[in-house]
Amino acid sequence: MQITFNPLLNFNRPEKTITLRSFSQKPALERDTVTFSGRITKDLMDLPAKSILSECKKAIKENIIIGEGKEARVYKIQTYPQYCIRCEKRSNFDVNQLKLSKHLSSYDKLNHVVAKLDEGTSLMKYIPGVPLKIMDTDTADGIKVKNTIKGLVANNFTESPFKKIIAQVEDAKTKGIDFDRKGENLHVDPLSQEMVCFDFSPRYHDSAYNPISYIYSALDVDKTEYAPKVFGKLCKAYAQRLLEVPIKKLNLQYLDTNFYHRGIKNDAFNDFPDKTLLDITSQRLQLLVKVKSNPENQKRYLKYLVEEFKQFIDERIIPIKRKSVEE
Repeated sequence: MQITFNPLLNFNRPEKTITLRSFSQKPALERDTVTFSGRITKDLMDLPAKSILSECKKAIKENIIIGEGKEARVYKIQTYPQYCIRCEKRSNFDVNQLKLSKHLSSYDKLNHVVAKLDEGTSLMKYIPGVPLKIMDTDTADGIKVKNTIKGLVANNFTESPFKKIIAQVEDAKTKGIDFDRKGENLHVDPLSQEMVCFDFSPRYHDSAYNPISYIYSALDVDKTEYAPKVFGKLCKAYAQRLLEVPIKKLNLQYLDTNFYHRGIKNDAFNDFPDKTLLDITSQRLQLLVKVKSNPENQKRYLKYLVEEFKQFIDERIIPIKRKSVEE
């Protein structure tokens, strides 16, 4: 599923109202304040099947498109904004012939599908946020929004959202399904500080499986000043998962720790400012994986190595500065 989203449209969150009060308006507090207000609606999936189907048909007929690619359109459900409808572009599509089915495969569930409406139409959870990849269809304002969010990811996001999105990729791999790491397929929500992948394919298999490079690539930060911080946070989150997660969920037998695949034109790390440190990071990660894979090693030893690895990231990777063109 390759869907292009309008960043400004996707920030129009009907369930939340955001009010900003600036210093120039003489606020009652000493700093800017953000207030949230919203309404709680009944969950769509709690309705009878006939009512769910009626809401889906209505949404498609209203034709409010929030995303579109070569293969499919995504429609907004006005009354239940937690959900949306992905509909493949087919000449024989008839909205009145839709039927509701909750029999889902692992592939469907990984892709946030909650019900099938026909062979090419699915009711899905709405993924808030925007993809950060800069695309030809982006407006100037949209590019500014994406670059601002990239800065937030690098400077403000905690380790938690990085761990969650790595877990998403790893969980799919354990089911034999890979993340299609295109930038269109990862959404970042600056409001909740969450990141979500949403295109997993049983047909797509990358010979260089590495959750860190997958997510780094999809975030599209390599040519920016934020690359070292984002890479560093991903590395630290992955190392922490090595410490906390059972080995059967980590897919270490498939892992390729070489971040910079020399000679590949579209490699995610072609513009990383220090390739030597990429190699050193790879070697240190290999040691962590080796220790994790040996059942005779004590967890205390792995914990020591993980802390040492994180210190290396903080001292050597995150402070890297991109050289200017003049240099």
